[in-house]
Amino acid sequence: MSFLANDPVSRHTGSNSPGAAATYTILLRDFTATVSLAGRSGRHTVHISLELKVSHPGQGFPDDITAVMSYEDIVEDLRRLCAEETVPGPDYLADRTAAFCMAQPKVRHVRVDVELPSLLPDTAGAGVTIMRNRDADR
Repeated sequence: MSFLANDPVSRHTGSNSPGAAATYTILLRDFTATVSLAGRSGRHTVHISLELKVSHPGQGFPDDITAVMSYEDIVEDLRRLCAEETVPGPDYLADRTAAFCMAQPKVRHVRVDVELPSLLPDTAGAGVTIMRNRDADR
């Protein structure tokens, strides 16, 4: 699992309006865990990647960890989600992941990619990508 962030103050959300809020990007790539899939025996490996567009605290923000969003709560939520007794499939994992990301007030946009490698030899795995945008909800 890797974490990447960039923090250019000049980066804005997709809006071209003068009042568009500055954002920065947090990437969580290849969070890997095992899940118990409904109707399947055993536990299966799942890979989850996130791209979060997060509200920037503004120019001259203090050098203080509380001024920026921590992704640790999201990682803990992912661990709890994957530890559930059973999950229906990748759609469920993607939807729940997007929901708890968007529950973070600073998150403006999330893209969730969930991949379940093939459960059978010589067959394709399953995957889903979903996006949620707080600004589109207004």
